[in-house]
Amino acid sequence: MRDLALLLALSLAFRAFMLRALPNVLDTADAVHYLETARHFANGEFFSVNPKIPILYPALGALVHLVVADLERACILASLISATLLVAPVYGLARDLHGRSAARVVAVMVAVWPWLADYGCRVSPDALGCTLWFTSLWCFARAMRRGKWWTLLAALAFGGLHLARPEGTVLWAASAGLALILCVGADSRKLRHYIPFAAFSAVLLALYSLYMRQLTGEATVNVRVGIILTDLEIAPMIATGMRAAFEVLPIMLGPLAILFFGPGLFVADPGTSTDPPVRRDLRLELCVFALCGIQWSLSAFVLSAEPRYLMSVVVACSLWTARGIVIAGRWARPLPWGRWLRWAPVACMLGLLLSGVAVDLARQQINKRPNEPLEYQQVGRWMRQHLQPGLIMTRKPQIGYYAGMPTTGPHELDSLEQAVARAKNAGAEYMVIDERYTASMIPGVAPLLDPKNAPPDLLPVKLFELYPGCRVMVYQVVGAAAPAEPAS
Repeated sequence: MRDLALLLALSLAFRAFMLRALPNVLDTADAVHYLETARHFANGEFFSVNPKIPILYPALGALVHLVVADLERACILASLISATLLVAPVYGLARDLHGRSAARVVAVMVAVWPWLADYGCRVSPDALGCTLWFTSLWCFARAMRRGKWWTLLAALAFGGLHLARPEGTVLWAASAGLALILCVGADSRKLRHYIPFAAFSAVLLALYSLYMRQLTGEATVNVRVGIILTDLEIAPMIATGMRAAFEVLPIMLGPLAILFFGPGLFVADPGTSTDPPVRRDLRLELCVFALCGIQWSLSAFVLSAEPRYLMSVVVACSLWTARGIVIAGRWARPLPWGRWLRWAPVACMLGLLLSGVAVDLARQQINKRPNEPLEYQQVGRWMRQHLQPGLIMTRKPQIGYYAGMPTTGPHELDSLEQAVARAKNAGAEYMVIDERYTASMIPGVAPLLDPKNAPPDLLPVKLFELYPGCRVMVYQVVGAAAPAEPAS
């Protein structure tokens, strides 16, 4: 318990530092949807939310909002708490798999991994989903072997994962296969522990389906899965899966993690005179690989190999990286200076991870161009302060969120004339063009970054040049129902 308490404190301190040191802003359109859902929950409007949005993360954000006045900050804190707690199930699972030494190493890696800490400082359900992914697997393995209250904890963890991420439903269903891997042939009598787990799970799913019936008129357990399955495209799925396996995973793990992964997976633990070798739990290892395979496959279904969809897989691979680091340290002990060399693998890994923070901080100072779209926040807040409310035509709804105004978007294939016509037909008061994304995603409207290229239908309001390569141009659409007066 002392180990875990120290690791949690380290995880919290590092994430608090990241939150303080790096800028925070809504970086995805989904973040706006999560905030809108959280606002509905905070207002007690439980049956007015978007059924496509998993409800657990917004609900936690609304809960934190009870003590934190700013909703965005409340949701960020919900992510931070979730990311901090990831250390606990990873430590527990690693200890069951590879012993205490490997558990300490992987927990420290998770605590100071800049990428994980970064997601713990965003309005995003990814940190929560990752924590519940490992909590579900760890509790389920213990439930199948020990029974008792672990079965209830496992059902609640999988239920939480189902409410946090769309793929949680599939992972929950896969628990039947995990039960067979853990028990068949070893002690089949323990399969009886699956019965109370399944019963608890059925009750939770039934309650959720009743909620969805009130929300949508249909008793379903997952709206998003049905939508994804109706739009399957095989070729893009294969391309996404290949990119995830051979590009995203290697980059996110990094060279040292991949280097130590090999010994961690294939080499026997030599042990020491004071620390005997740990007997591996091969069945549990197979369960981790099986769940990773499912998670990787599901990322192909959504046609996105973004690192956030593979967060759990990357962290799971580090379980074997940590074992490899421990083994490398034990190999070094008999060597000259072995007393110090045994710490070299851990030091190298931590040095590599922490260097990522230094690079991010230095880049913020050198380039003066933040990784996150801070210009959206500043432009939106300026519009809220200086312009009358109205519909905004913009590719990035984050601007509308900060402006307190609704948004609609141009089509990716729109020409300049088509985009302006679309704005007028939609009744948009303003058109906002940003350089970071919109200019490259919709080349037809890129000329609008220079007000000299504006057609007569658009009245220039203000050009923002806050950071290099981050221009934002705000126009008023001429002929709107309630035109606003440009600020001086």
